[in-house]
Amino acid sequence: MGSFFYIMEFHCKQFSLNHSLSSMKIGTDAILVSALSPKENIDFSPLNILDIGTGCGIISLCMAQKYSKANIIAIDIDKDSVEQAESNFCQSQFSSRLSAKHIDLTDFSTIEEKNYDLIISNPPFFIDSLKSPKEKRSKARHTDSLSFEQLISCSKLLLSEKGILCLILPRVESEIFVQIAKENGFYISGKVDIVSIEGRIHERVVNYLSLNKDINLNETILTIRNKDNSYTNEYKNLVSEFLL
Repeated sequence: MGSFFYIMEFHCKQFSLNHSLSSMKIGTDAILVSALSPKENIDFSPLNILDIGTGCGIISLCMAQKYSKANIIAIDIDKDSVEQAESNFCQSQFSSRLSAKHIDLTDFSTIEEKNYDLIISNPPFFIDSLKSPKEKRSKARHTDSLSFEQLISCSKLLLSEKGILCLILPRVESEIFVQIAKENGFYISGKVDIVSIEGRIHERVVNYLSLNKDINLNETILTIRNKDNSYTNEYKNLVSEFLL
């Protein structure tokens, strides 16, 4: 690359990245699902991780930082997003453990031979809502491009015996997703209800699903802001792993 200089748009503790070309910009959901992915321990130390709908690669980079032994494959149907993710990966200290593919999940699941210990996603979730006039953003946010049934059936093919599917969804969509997952042989291993401001009903849910009924993770509540709109200590401690 010679002396070519990249101006990075978003900075974390151990990496920086650009997201201007990605179908979805970096947001709180991506950081939350990354920070709330299962903690590494004697029973869970993922070697292979799949990031579905990677966008600019923020979740994959977080996974590479969090799980030092893991190799991460990031997939997306948007070509510009994949190219930007590849660029972000190459400029990180984790480049040897990261790769991005421009491929549909269904196609990927039919050709992929290995299984994954962790599948993580901030998936499309708008089912019946008005679509964005920007096609790339609409694809990233609407289930037309990746239905819940497709995500569940492909994850079932790709998960390892003790693998965990970890994803973040709005509350109502989470209930729909979990019901479909149960009907397709998944067990609910745990969840985190996410409350935006103290005193409100939770608006997001991070779910942990598995094909192994013996995997049990906590069911907890995370509140992001206090009533005075300041960040809670719990939230600040959680995201401090990644954010400056």
